[in-house]
Amino acid sequence: MRALRDACLGGFLYGALLYGAVLSLVHVVHNHLGSARDALIAYAGFLLLYGLWGAAFFALAGLAAMPFSRPETQGRRGLWLGLLAFNLFFWEVFFLYGLTYDQAPLHPTGRWGMAGVLALLALPIAFGVALGSWLLFRFFAALRSDGMGLAAIALFVIGIAVHAAAPLYAGGGEPPVKPKVDAPAIPVMDTGLKVIFVGFDGADWRVARPMMARGELPTFSRIVRDGTSGPLESIHDSNSAVIWASIYTGMTPERHGVLDFYQIAFPGMASKGLYPVHRTYFKELSDLVAPLGLASQIPVNRFSLAAPPFWEIADRAGLSTGVVDGYFYSFPAPRPSNRESWFLSYGLDEMAERPSPQVALFVQPPSLFREMRDFLKDGDFNWQSAALLKLLAERPHPKLVNFYTHQPDSDQHWFWKWYEPERFFGAKAKDVAAKGGIIPGIYLGSDGFLARLLAAAGPDTVVIIASDHGHSPTIVHSLYTQHRRGPPGILLMRGGPVRRGLEIQGASVFDLYPTVLYLL
Repeated sequence: MRALRDACLGGFLYGALLYGAVLSLVHVVHNHLGSARDALIAYAGFLLLYGLWGAAFFALAGLAAMPFSRPETQGRRGLWLGLLAFNLFFWEVFFLYGLTYDQAPLHPTGRWGMAGVLALLALPIAFGVALGSWLLFRFFAALRSDGMGLAAIALFVIGIAVHAAAPLYAGGGEPPVKPKVDAPAIPVMDTGLKVIFVGFDGADWRVARPMMARGELPTFSRIVRDGTSGPLESIHDSNSAVIWASIYTGMTPERHGVLDFYQIAFPGMASKGLYPVHRTYFKELSDLVAPLGLASQIPVNRFSLAAPPFWEIADRAGLSTGVVDGYFYSFPAPRPSNRESWFLSYGLDEMAERPSPQVALFVQPPSLFREMRDFLKDGDFNWQSAALLKLLAERPHPKLVNFYTHQPDSDQHWFWKWYEPERFFGAKAKDVAAKGGIIPGIYLGSDGFLARLLAAAGPDTVVIIASDHGHSPTIVHSLYTQHRRGPPGILLMRGGPVRRGLEIQGASVFDLYPTVLYLL
């Protein structure tokens, strides 16, 4: 039992001081944390999270070593196995988790080719981890118990000093643009045009174009023929929360201030918390301690943005606006200044079965909820599309309409295995028959929706359809696709001054915001 106790203690110190301390500093700088107090709280939280993780790994390694070791060598072998297991798990997953077919070298086409690439890439990682672990083992073995204690104390004190000084080099805690909820109205010259902006999260030309070639998406084909279309470059190594914030504000992540889906806060922090850095396990470890009250996740919303989205710019200019979902940035629903405007927020469908007295946070005007309630029992895309078409049919057409749906993205994440079964292990024929049509199905539904939307729009309306990214399949992730370094999204435009039959190149998500405002 003494060997097991020593393994737990050694693992805690190793995980806390050599991983937790470094990753804490990475997060403090990444988030521009401007409070020394919050930096020290983050330091303590990271020491605890990664220390417990290290203790668990080293304890399991110690137990595994017991049957194969003499009592006098159990501690040493447990330490060696703990170092190897901890580092191998961290770095294998850090480098390979989520690796997609598009990112993999040698361009594998099938599951066995991808598995071979992964095995080939794992060899140098495993060798490097083993070598590093051996050097650390030699270092720890050379220290007596007193020496190890002094080294741990020294590292801990250095960590306190560095974190206390962190605000001096972390940017002072302020993004380049200060968050503002109110801004003066912007005078505009009426172009005589209306704009409908349609956001299909994750829509991918690699799915759409083959279907268009087969004649299955006639509305997509008509928009390509009668308007402008092409790939839409996304933001490297980001996710949808970050990219849509850039689409709606026209700003880079560093300027609009959103760096992930949520922030993670430790008790006592004055700030909202820390955006997790990808592949550091901060999110996963915080999930484990959240039920104990040691960490909490705060989803982003409208107030996370350091600048207003384009529908608020239009509203402040006195233009009528209609919004059916604007992802996280449509909550809470703002109160429009124009009487002809309306607003349905992200998350409204959750109120279908349990309406809240705070309905005004999701719907403006609040009386609109009664008209929408029957739609909300359907899936995201179904209620969103039905609600928009009803509002356009029964109310004056707003100057600017924003529509967003997450369903293409979620369907592709969860069902790509059966859309391209040759790229995955375990895709059974009966499951392919049952689920293989789900991804094409959302594109068919989108095409039908766009046909009805174009009919409702009128000749003086510019319709813009865009996605934040495409998708790339992977066999090493809990989801079947990833897109942090994935393919570009889609862009289609039709109506007004938009050129006919133009295939555009070089457009990016940062071009959408100025385009929408220019057309207004």
